[in-house]
Amino acid sequence: MDSKRDAVLAFLKTRGHATLGEIAAHLEVSKQGALRHLETLESSGLTTVAPADAHRPGRPESVYRLTAAAGERFPDGHRELTGELVDFMTQQQLREFFERRASRLEAEYAPRLAGLDFDARVRELARLATEHGHMAEVVEVADGGLAIRHCNCPIQDVAARTGLPCVNEQQMYERLLGTAVARTTWMAEAADDCTYVMKENEKKVG
Repeated sequence: MDSKRDAVLAFLKTRGHATLGEIAAHLEVSKQGALRHLETLESSGLTTVAPADAHRPGRPESVYRLTAAAGERFPDGHRELTGELVDFMTQQQLREFFERRASRLEAEYAPRLAGLDFDARVRELARLATEHGHMAEVVEVADGGLAIRHCNCPIQDVAARTGLPCVNEQQMYERLLGTAVARTTWMAEAADDCTYVMKENEKKVG
């Protein structure tokens, strides 16, 4: 698929929905240029479009969303393998497996974060998570903290069944950032994302 159309799908996956103007700005193209990509995606059954709710004067823009079929476009290559792990490994073996996985990722991530300030470390962690299929973004939260939103999970099935990858990931973030990290949303509980919230120098509770 065209890289611009892939970018549209990734943007909608992260945002949930977006107007034509927002998509055009993200792609750095004209609305007409963005519309051509969106029309192709709609004809392929990957996006839907509907009028936005009117909250302000003027003609409302259309809002675009992904269809269920679009989900097949995102990384999920580990699902079959991890599903078998849950079925054939004991709970202790699973715990050790995901602890080792987190240690390997932490060793990979730590040099990339070395020497960065807190804000930059959070943003680099989001980029690293995206490299591993999570499609992550950083958002600011009301109390001055930051949040990393994972908008895709390549091992969502096993994460939902055991919770182990998520627990290890949360603990890894705490070690790498040197601060408490709270998970406020979880895809396994029907949320659209997994959100990890952190604030510099905040102590872990419990």
